[in-house]
Amino acid sequence: MNVVDCSHHYENSMPVMDGIEPPSFVDLANVPSDGYAMSRYAFTNHSGTHIDAPAHQIDGGATLDEIPLTRLVTDALVLDLRSHAPGPISLEDLGDRVADVRANDLVLFCSGNDRNWGTSAYWKEWCYPDADASGALIGRGVSGVGFDGPSADPVESVTYDLHRVWLSAGCVILENLCALTALPARCPIVCAPLKVRDANGGPVRVLALLPEPGDTGTLPASSGRSGVTGTKVVP
Repeated sequence: MNVVDCSHHYENSMPVMDGIEPPSFVDLANVPSDGYAMSRYAFTNHSGTHIDAPAHQIDGGATLDEIPLTRLVTDALVLDLRSHAPGPISLEDLGDRVADVRANDLVLFCSGNDRNWGTSAYWKEWCYPDADASGALIGRGVSGVGFDGPSADPVESVTYDLHRVWLSAGCVILENLCALTALPARCPIVCAPLKVRDANGGPVRVLALLPEPGDTGTLPASSGRSGVTGTKVVP
C-alpha cells in the first residue's frame, strides 16, 4: 500500500498563528563531537499539524489521552472543496455529500490550501463548515473534522464558536493538514498524537493509507487488522 503523510514538518521556521510563540528546536549534542545526537524541542501544543481534544475549549471535556484509539484509526471522508470560495461551507453547499458520511468518520475538508503554507494567504484560503453544516455532520456520528487550514473558525475569531460546536459534541479537530489533494474520497486514516496525560491537544502525525494499483491485499480496517505486509511512504 501507499502511505500519504498529511502532516507538515515541525521546524524553527514553521508558521504559527499570531499570539503563539514560535517553536525552538535546538541541538544539544552531535555525533562528531559528542558521540551521540540529542536535541531540545519547545513549542506550543496547538501549532503545526495538531489535534484539538474537547478539553481544548470545553470545561470537563475529554482530554486527548481519553479519546479511544478507534476514533483516531478509522476512515477519512475527504470533501473536495477546491472549486468553492474560501470561507464557511453551508449545509446547502454540502448537499448530497452529507449522505456519504458514516459513523466514526473523520471528515476532511480539502481546500488545496497547503500550497499556501508559509505565506500570508494560508490564514484565509481554506474552507470550513458553518454551524448548521457542522451540526449535520455531527448528527451523522462522526469522530471529528479536519482542514488543510489553521482552524475550525476564521483566524480573526475571538469566541471560537465553531470550535465549541465540534468540541462540545465530543469530536476532535485536526488542523494544518496537508496533501489532502492526494487522497481519494474515502480511505483508512491513522492519527497518532503524542501520549501526554491530560492533554488538551497536541502534535499529530496523520497518515492516509491507499492501495497500490492492482493491490490484492486488504487495507487495515479501524480494528487495526491488516493483510498488507509492505508499505511505500509518500512524503
